[in-house]
Amino acid sequence: MKITDQTSKLYDNLDLSGLFISEYLPGLSGNALKLYITLAYYGKTGVKTDEQALANVLGMDQSYVNACMIELESKGLISREGNELFIPDVIEKHIRDNYSPRTAPKADNDSERGGVDRTHLLRAISDRFFGGQMSQTWYNDIVLWADTYGFCDEVVFMIFQQNKDKPFNRPYMKKVMEAFGERGIHTVEQMNDWTQKRDAYVKVRSKVASNLKISPLTVYQEKYIEKWFYEFGYGFDVIDLALREGSGMNKPSFNLYDTLLTSWHENGLENAAAVKAYLAERKKKPSGAGTNPGDPSGGDRNGGNPDKGGRGQRRQSPGGNFAQRDYDSGFYDSIYGEEQ
Repeated sequence: MKITDQTSKLYDNLDLSGLFISEYLPGLSGNALKLYITLAYYGKTGVKTDEQALANVLGMDQSYVNACMIELESKGLISREGNELFIPDVIEKHIRDNYSPRTAPKADNDSERGGVDRTHLLRAISDRFFGGQMSQTWYNDIVLWADTYGFCDEVVFMIFQQNKDKPFNRPYMKKVMEAFGERGIHTVEQMNDWTQKRDAYVKVRSKVASNLKISPLTVYQEKYIEKWFYEFGYGFDVIDLALREGSGMNKPSFNLYDTLLTSWHENGLENAAAVKAYLAERKKKPSGAGTNPGDPSGGDRNGGNPDKGGRGQRRQSPGGNFAQRDYDSGFYDSIYGEEQ
C-alpha cells in the first residue's frame, strides 16, 4: 500500500532554531537573512532554483544575491560544491565548533588564578547586555579574553559597559579587549585611572578641534594630540599656547604645533607657567639672538642685519668660538608646509 502526503508544500512550516536566532541572526545583513530563509524553505520543499531565479523572487539584483551567498558561506550557513548547495544543521555545526579542541591559553593559567569561576560574570553580562540570551560562543570568547589578558571579572564587565552604545559583535569586542590588554589594565583601580585620563583627553581633543574649527579630526591629527597629552603630559593650557604661537606663523599646521610642543618638552617645560616664562625670556633677548625651529618666537631672523635677507646666514656667536645660522621667515615656511 502506497501512502502519499497531499499536503501543499506552500503551507508547510519552516523551523528556525533559537540557536540560529541568538548565534547567527545578529551578524547577518537584511538581504542575507532573506536569502537564507528562502534557501532553507526551498531546501525543505525540494525546489530547484538558481541565482537569477532567486534574484527575481527576492526583488534584488543578481549581484546582491551573489554577495549574500558569499556572506552566508563565510559564516558556515551554506556550503557549495559545483552546482550543488547544502544547508548545514546549525545545531550540529554549533556542537562541532564549540565542543572540539580549540586554541586557548595554557592550562596553568587556571591554576595560577585559583580556578576562577566566572559563572556570575557571564550571567551578569548576558542579563545586562543580551537580555539573557547570550550565545554560547560569547561565553567561550569572554572566558578566553579574561584568561588571555589577565582581566579581573569587574574589568571585563566595565569594558562591556563602556561599549554598550556600540553594536556588539565579536570581532569588534576582540579588538577592544586586545587594546585594554596592551595597556596593562587588569584591576578595577587601573581601569578607573585610565577612564579618568581618557575623559580628560577627550575634553582636550574637543577643545583643540573647536579652537582650530576642525570637525572631525583625522586619525593622523588625533595621533598628534594623543602624543602631546599622553606622552608629553600636556593639558590644554599648554597646547593652547602652542596653537597661539603657531597662529602667528605662515601656514600653521599640526606639524608646526608638534615642533613647538616637542621643543618645550625637550627643554623640560612641564606646565603653562614654565612655557610662558620661557617665551617671555626669549623675547627679552636682544635682536639677532637667534632662533631654532622649536622656538619661532624669538629674535630677528636676519641676525640684526637688514641687508642680509638670505636663508641660513652665518654669524659669529658672542663668544667668538663658533658660527651660528640665522633663519629668515622663508626658511620656516619651507619647513612648516601645509599638512598633507
